[in-house]
Amino acid sequence: MRAVIVKSSPTSTGGKVLLGIDIVTNDGNPVALIGMQASCPACKKGIGDIVAKGPHQQFINGIAIALEEDVVACGCPEGSNIVLPLTKLTQIK
Repeated sequence: MRAVIVKSSPTSTGGKVLLGIDIVTNDGNPVALIGMQASCPACKKGIGDIVAKGPHQQFINGIAIALEEDVVACGCPEGSNIVLPLTKLTQIK
């Protein structure tokens, strides 16, 4: 299983997830959802939405929880910037 992504999780280009939903947390960090933004210091755009890669089975208000290896749609080549976990928590209860 892929790990859950939270606000401040790193990206593969040295950025970080900028947003999270405060009503659900992991070790005090708000859980990130698909469509929230992450920074990217490697491209001119500098920011992008988190896009789902593969199936997602956990949702908050109908929006999928971001998971390890989901893609940041910034100005980098497609699929080259992914979100990485702060922890290995794989499910929200």
